[in-house]
Amino acid sequence: MIVPLLAVAASVAVWCGVYRRLVGHPLDPMALTLYYVALLLLWRPLTLAAGLDTPFPTEVFAGRDVGGLIVGGQAVVALWLLAMFAGARWLTPLVRPTMLLFPRRRTTLAPRVVLTLAVLLSVAALAATAVLWARYGGPTGLIQAAKVDRSVTESRALRSLPLMGALLSVAAFYSVRPRAYGQRLLALGLVVLNGVLNFTWGARDVLVVSLVALVAGALLFNRRMRERHGDLSGLSWLRDPLWRRRLVLVAVLALGLAFALRLARDTALIGGAAPSIEGQGPLRAFSVATNTTLYDTLLLILDDWPDEQPFHGGRDFVDGAVTSVPSVIAGEQEPFVSPAVQVAQTYVDRNNGFPATAVGDWYLNLGLVGILLGGLLSGVLARAAQVAFARFREDPLVWGFSLVFMLRIFPGGLWATSLPRWVAIGLPLVLLALALDLVSRRRSGAGTGLSPPHEDRRRSGGLPAGSPPVPTPP
Repeated sequence: MIVPLLAVAASVAVWCGVYRRLVGHPLDPMALTLYYVALLLLWRPLTLAAGLDTPFPTEVFAGRDVGGLIVGGQAVVALWLLAMFAGARWLTPLVRPTMLLFPRRRTTLAPRVVLTLAVLLSVAALAATAVLWARYGGPTGLIQAAKVDRSVTESRALRSLPLMGALLSVAAFYSVRPRAYGQRLLALGLVVLNGVLNFTWGARDVLVVSLVALVAGALLFNRRMRERHGDLSGLSWLRDPLWRRRLVLVAVLALGLAFALRLARDTALIGGAAPSIEGQGPLRAFSVATNTTLYDTLLLILDDWPDEQPFHGGRDFVDGAVTSVPSVIAGEQEPFVSPAVQVAQTYVDRNNGFPATAVGDWYLNLGLVGILLGGLLSGVLARAAQVAFARFREDPLVWGFSLVFMLRIFPGGLWATSLPRWVAIGLPLVLLALALDLVSRRRSGAGTGLSPPHEDRRRSGGLPAGSPPVPTPP
C-alpha cells in the first residue's frame, strides 16, 4: 500500500507544479482541465491505493497486481501532465490555429437581448423535444431510445438546443441587474427547463454544467467578490477560505447532482438502481454513478496492451475524424465504434463503453509515444482555450462556453471522440457566437468591443504570469 500511495503523491506533486506554472486564474480553461485530471487521475487512484475501494469491474481485475498497476498508472499520469506543460509552454505557434476550434466573443449584448434569446432558444428546444416525446412515447420513451435502444436518429444538432438555451439563460441571470428579481427568476426557470429537456435525451451534462456555471459564477460576477479577489493566480486561492469553500461546494454539488440524475435515469428505465450500483458500497456506487471509474479502465489498458492486445495504431482518431464529416458530404459510412466500446467488448458483452480518459485513448492507439503526443496536443488545446476565452471574467456567456468546451468536449485533454463531440456540440456554439457578434455589431453600428490585448488578458487573469505572447487573430 505504501508504494502506490507514494506514486499517487508524486503525481500530485507534478500536478501542483503544472498548475502553478500554467494557470492564470482558478477558474480559467487550463484550471478546469487540470481539475478534471485531478478528479479522475489523482483522486480515484488515491481511493484505490488507500484501500477505500477496489477497481471496477471487480471480476475483470481478479488476479491482477493492482498495486503495481497503480504505480505504473501514476507514472503515465505524470508523463501526461509534463507533456501538457511542454505543449502549453513550447508549442505556442500552434495556439493561434487551434483557437479556431473555440467560439470568440468580441462584443457584449445588452441583458434584455440575452434574456430574449434565451427564451427563444428554450422554446425551440421545448418544441423539438416535444416532437420526440410524441414519437417515442413520452420522456421515458425518449430516454429508453437514446440510452438503451440507441435508436434516436434525429440530428445531433437538435441536442445542442437545450445546451445553448441553458448557456444563454445562465448568461442572462448574471447580465441583468441583481435586483431584477423577476428576470433572474425567469432565467433560472429556463436553466431548469433546458436541463430537464436534455435529461430526457438521456444526458446529464446541461444540468451539471449549468449548476457549476451558476455556483462558481458567483465568484466571477459578484461585484464584491471581484474587488476582493481580482488578482488570484496559481494556487493562491487556497489561502482564501471563501474560495476554498466555494470550489469545494461546486465539486460536491456537481458530483451529487450527477449521482442523483443517474439514479433518476435508472429508475425511469428499470424501476431502480442499475446492477452496477445496487448493493454496492457508498464509494463504489458513487464512483460508478458519476463516471469517475475511468481510471480503472486505464489500468486495464496499461496491463493488457500491447502484451495481450495490439495497439490500434491511431485508427480511432482517424475514424473519429472521418465520422465527424456529415453524411451528405462523405456519403454513407461505417458506424464509428469508440475506443471505450471496443475496450468494453474485449472484457464483457455490452453496448456501453469503458472510457479510459484521454490518456487511455492515446495509449490504446500509440503506446507511450501516444501519451507524449496526446499530452502535447492537449496542452496546446488548453492554452488556446485560455486565450480564446480570456474574457470569461467579464462575459457570463464566455464563462459558460469555457465550461462546455473544457468539461464536455475536451475533458482533461484531446480524446479520440473529441472531434465528433466538437461537431455535434462545439460547432453550434461557434456559430452561435458568430451570430451573436453579428447581431451586436448591427445594433451598435460598428464592430466595437474587441478582446483586450494580450498583456491586458494576463493582468485580468486570463493567462498565467510569465506566459509567452500569443498572436491575436485580427
